[in-house]
Amino acid sequence: MKYSQYPYKRINLEEFKKNILAMIINFNSAGSADEQIEIINNYQNVQKNYHSYGSIAHLNFAKNTKDEKAVKENKYYNEIGPEIAAIDNQFTKAIDASKFKKELLSEFGEHYFNLISMELKSFDSKLVSLMKEENELSNEYRALLAGAEIKYKGKTLNLAGLSPFMQDINRETRKDAYQLMDGFFKKNEEKLDSIFDKLVSVRNKKAEVLKFENFIPLGYLNMNRSDYGAAEVSEYRKQIVKHVVPLVEKINLKRKEILGYDDMFVYDTLYFKEGNPKPKGGVDFQVAQAKTMYSELSKETDDFFKMMIDEELMDLDNRAGKSGGGFCTSFPSLERPYIFANFNGTDHDVTVLTHEAGHAFQCYQSRKQPVNRYLWPTYEACEIHSMSMEFLTWDWMHLFFKEDTEKFLFKHIAGSLAFLPYGALVDHFQHWVYENPNATPKERKNQWLELENIYQPGKNYDNLDFLKNGGFWQKQAHIYEMPFYYIDYTLAQVCAFQFWIRMQEDKESAWQDYLKLCKAGGSMSFLDLVKLANIKSPFDPKVFEEVANKINDWIERNSL
Repeated sequence: MKYSQYPYKRINLEEFKKNILAMIINFNSAGSADEQIEIINNYQNVQKNYHSYGSIAHLNFAKNTKDEKAVKENKYYNEIGPEIAAIDNQFTKAIDASKFKKELLSEFGEHYFNLISMELKSFDSKLVSLMKEENELSNEYRALLAGAEIKYKGKTLNLAGLSPFMQDINRETRKDAYQLMDGFFKKNEEKLDSIFDKLVSVRNKKAEVLKFENFIPLGYLNMNRSDYGAAEVSEYRKQIVKHVVPLVEKINLKRKEILGYDDMFVYDTLYFKEGNPKPKGGVDFQVAQAKTMYSELSKETDDFFKMMIDEELMDLDNRAGKSGGGFCTSFPSLERPYIFANFNGTDHDVTVLTHEAGHAFQCYQSRKQPVNRYLWPTYEACEIHSMSMEFLTWDWMHLFFKEDTEKFLFKHIAGSLAFLPYGALVDHFQHWVYENPNATPKERKNQWLELENIYQPGKNYDNLDFLKNGGFWQKQAHIYEMPFYYIDYTLAQVCAFQFWIRMQEDKESAWQDYLKLCKAGGSMSFLDLVKLANIKSPFDPKVFEEVANKINDWIERNSL
């Protein structure tokens, strides 16, 4: 069945509530653990249908944010989502209070009840109206950015459409593209500030309802972080400042020398004088190369990627009205993932394809996990699959880049390393925002600039008015839409670097551990999954130093 043939309908909220309340009554009056397990499994099937319909609604909206029907269906699922969460919470409470809890624990595992515990601490039915408001504000931000119409060189472009010009070999073209982006954000600055003010206020109110000091502990619970907290993350960020920031500065000095510039500005995105490497063809070419790559990587990836093509489970073209960025979603009742991206002719096309394919591959490998909560792991564990897939496919990058392969590999490893300080900066900024919920837009922007000096010293915005005044973070959708989802990328990156090191030493064992990790889905916490994959915790300073040194050695040997 192709994506266009997938069944879709609106869940009737009242009918849903009535059916689930009946299930809860039957669950509470059940005379055995087996009866309760059967009811839980029945409810999981109901959940799978709901999540599949919701995913279709959200995906269709992302495909075309201007399609009236898609807008309405997305709005409907956003509106009922918090109420579904409330009824789900009632069922979760019943499971937690079960008189057969010992048997349920044996059936579903300890991690299942860890996740339940975090949900019960982070949800109250009083939050429903606030959750709806938060959803509406996130959608307003997404639609604002997706609706960008920027005139350049006789074309009307969206923000993703500007990206190739931002990597153009001509410095003035790059500057022009950045100025146009800067102008778009400057024009919408008041609206962006207003949306974020309201989001911070709503999230702070949610924390107050649950009697938290501020939103930070609630944000961590929402991310299902069970084996580390803000203190560990703070120490981890310090390791990035200590080991990675100097290495990134060293790479930037090398780039400055290669490009022959006296000053490096934010729009100086090139790694090579003759331009950054580009894939040697568009969407169809890249999908064809990926098909070859995945057929050779393993039988599992071969079967998976053929299915993604045959069942039309990818949307990779950039077009007007399409939501920006890339993501992977899934339809659990159909046991299928979906890859969404915006190809623009840059090397990012290949990294986003392999990245999202990593997510989709994990989702497909863990589709038979017996518990819905185990279909996906927590976000930082999810990102190990995606970021590692970027490195596990290195041996096939020549298919995409041909004579520019070595350039791509250098840019990829250097760029992945440079991402770590930026990811830590975003996280540090978010901690400050929610520690200071009454800060003004101006104070937030000043704080961003202060933190930039720590994590990205020397960053120079030239005369880009919006960006140089601390607005760069407002183009980072995660900060608006998914608070605290960002340090996850960096934690996973350190894990992915370990897979990269192992691939150079023993490809087969590295692949088998990666496959084992994917199949485990979310059946364990982040640090337990890390152990399962035979890699070390990114919170270990020794691991951090070792990874940084290995990358430094590789860059020294492979400088172009």
